[in-house]
Amino acid sequence: MKVSNNLNQLLSRVKTIFGRDSQHEESQPNSDQRVRNALADVENYLADNFGTQPSALTYKEYSNGISLTSNNPTFSTAVVILTHANGTYNLPDNVILLGYVKTDKGNDYLINHLGNFIIFLKRLGIKHRIQHLAIAFSKEHYHTPYDVKTADITCVRLY
Repeated sequence: MKVSNNLNQLLSRVKTIFGRDSQHEESQPNSDQRVRNALADVENYLADNFGTQPSALTYKEYSNGISLTSNNPTFSTAVVILTHANGTYNLPDNVILLGYVKTDKGNDYLINHLGNFIIFLKRLGIKHRIQHLAIAFSKEHYHTPYDVKTADITCVRLY
């Protein structure tokens, strides 16, 4: 229940950053097959490296992109791909946003696998012609690192 609550709070914050209403989906979903293929690769990566089952994954589609969240306690993450920024928090168009990662296996495990995941996302962006990789960092320091109330976003151009 707490993990689900935290996930809902994070998604709400990501929606706020993007200037979107967190209570409902857009009526015109994104149909970009390139973005769908990129998220399918993320799904395969999570399954191959952490045993993430499809039942632990949630997709949400919006007019300007798609989000994928994983609720696997070994390696939970939220990845958003935006095809149109629509003025969202100074992000460019065509960007992968890594919203959060967490694990129940401790900080050393997280640090090791987060590095590999970021390298994977960089290669994924180049493969699927996604030009930018953005990572949201918490501005506050909490006892639980996945509690993000406000975020700074660092964005790098991939090619």
